[in-house]
Amino acid sequence: MSAPERADERPTAAVLLIGNELLSGKIRDENGWFLSQLCRRRGMELREIAVVPDELDTIGEALLRLLALVPTVFTSGGVGPTHDDVTLEAIARATRRALVRNAEMEAILRKHYKGRSTEAAMAMADIPEGTELRALPGWPVMRLDIAEGEILGERAPQAHDARIYILPGIPPLLRAKVEALEALEDELPARRDWSLVELHTSFEESALAPMLDAVVAEFPDIEIGSYPQWIPDGSGQLRVRVKLTFEGAEAARAEAARKAVVAQLGPEHLILPATDPA
Repeated sequence: MSAPERADERPTAAVLLIGNELLSGKIRDENGWFLSQLCRRRGMELREIAVVPDELDTIGEALLRLLALVPTVFTSGGVGPTHDDVTLEAIARATRRALVRNAEMEAILRKHYKGRSTEAAMAMADIPEGTELRALPGWPVMRLDIAEGEILGERAPQAHDARIYILPGIPPLLRAKVEALEALEDELPARRDWSLVELHTSFEESALAPMLDAVVAEFPDIEIGSYPQWIPDGSGQLRVRVKLTFEGAEAARAEAARKAVVAQLGPEHLILPATDPA
């Protein structure tokens, strides 16, 4: 397992999305959301999603910053054959590794192109030294492990063991590769029970704030979220509805936090979830 956290702590992760098209609005991001769902399934706390352009130095700087923050970083995009696919070179530079021709990756590419391969296509087999190919067959997930104490870029020695998963940017391909990763035993943190309960109320958030502050203080292990909606009633007036979520590793604690809010609200301010609009 890549995470250095204690067994009783949630592993942490970050996502680095790479591509000018994401920043220009030409493409709507799907991969950040999908990877956040992966983290949720595995009980990982996603600390950050960063989006950077196809620039060597910018990618490397963002990667090093995230590696200093968390032990697991998923990158997405920039691994194709065109001029703006510079992720592999950026990772190699940032981690002070050479780009080397990987024979297994080259064989995968030659099989895919079936005699139509070009030098640009074969360049995709040049990967940071020490990279492992995972989630085979087909296009692999590239995994690069970083040992504690390694010097990365111009920074101080890496403070913890870390792992980079280098994923493609095409959403269907990324999803398929993530599913293949999840099927590998001991590749990702084990799935963890993570309980979530909800509460729906007609109280406005400003009125809820002091109640929630008190419950947050009493239940520091429970993550509490507040999500307002304004819904027109029969007369066309907007009525507020707030969904509160309570989630944590222990179902009993999440439910106790929910009940603590219910006790302060009173039944007249509760809304049944079944009445929520589709």
